[in-house]
Amino acid sequence: MADYGMICEWNPLHLGHVRLLEYARRLGADRIVCVMSGNTVQRGEFAIADRYLRAEAAIRCGVDLVLELPFPWCSGSAEVFARGGISILRHFADRLVFGSECGSVETLRKAAQIAATEEFRSFYRESLEEGIPAAKAYCDALSRWGAEELSSNDLLGVEYLRAIQDLDAGMGADTFKREGAAYRQTRMGGEAYPSASAIRSLWERGDFEGARAYLPEAAEAVYARGRVEGRFRRQGGLDEAILSYFRLHDGGDFEGIVGTEGGLAYRICRLAQSARTVDELLAALKNKRYTDAHLRRVLLFCLFGVKPTDLQGLPLYTTVLGASEQGRALLREMGKCLPDPCFLVTKPADAPESRQSVLARRVDGIFTLSTERTSPAFDLMKRKPYLG
Repeated sequence: MADYGMICEWNPLHLGHVRLLEYARRLGADRIVCVMSGNTVQRGEFAIADRYLRAEAAIRCGVDLVLELPFPWCSGSAEVFARGGISILRHFADRLVFGSECGSVETLRKAAQIAATEEFRSFYRESLEEGIPAAKAYCDALSRWGAEELSSNDLLGVEYLRAIQDLDAGMGADTFKREGAAYRQTRMGGEAYPSASAIRSLWERGDFEGARAYLPEAAEAVYARGRVEGRFRRQGGLDEAILSYFRLHDGGDFEGIVGTEGGLAYRICRLAQSARTVDELLAALKNKRYTDAHLRRVLLFCLFGVKPTDLQGLPLYTTVLGASEQGRALLREMGKCLPDPCFLVTKPADAPESRQSVLARRVDGIFTLSTERTSPAFDLMKRKPYLG
């Protein structure tokens, strides 16, 4: 059996993602395994809906196994996100499939080789110290050593390839050329395949009918039920709580939290005193040095107490969020080949006690307050995988 893997968010799963799944099948995938972000995503936000609903949509659209990329890796930088995802996926898949703007594994592999050199890392660090935004500093450093100009998903692809090599994952890699809107484009522009951000924007405006045309029918049915059940995040639903939190602290309370260097924590707490929404706080904080995504991550890391040591290691375990019959067969096959008997968890409450599980409980406790129908902090800890 050929097992292909993806690292994803499915936030939400749309028709562009279906094309990626179809591409994996054409390449020869008998089973598709996805390592999917939990209840927070890579750009430092809460997911649009809880992880079990998003996993169900994926299984109904042809994925065979959905495993969780846990916090804080799911909300880290591209390097952290990729390392966390590959560290899990390497145990379940022979090849990685991902989307990219350039559509060339060789182009990305060349960039990955450049990014692995000490010269590159030194130049990149110096650029960051000069206040150059991380993405621009990264691209400038790649260009300096002859790499082609790359875009957002390309850079994530570079980090996937680096992680495969650094972790000696032994996985092959294929990339599918993305078409349609840029992945952070928040407005519809007439593309056949708009971004997940644009679809979320439609949902947030209440235009569910307008979004329907860009979603696979099976997934839309799951999302429609999820809306009725109150499992979607309320727009701005936690703004008052988050602002209250920062108004009750000063920057010194966040020493040692990831991303707060250079006085940023003090600025956050000071500006939170007058901000009325989180978006207003972010707008006041944003400058040439800090991107919106970086700032969102820092707010999230302050909220949950994420320290550098939390991101330096690899996930101790992953949670099964959903599985088809084929996916369950794969789990049975892999049972004796995992690095630790506790590596695979079917119910979060049964996870081994660790720093990872502490952070997981914190995130779930807050996420359950953010949804249309709030629930007890431990609600998601008792869930079992969706079985298709």
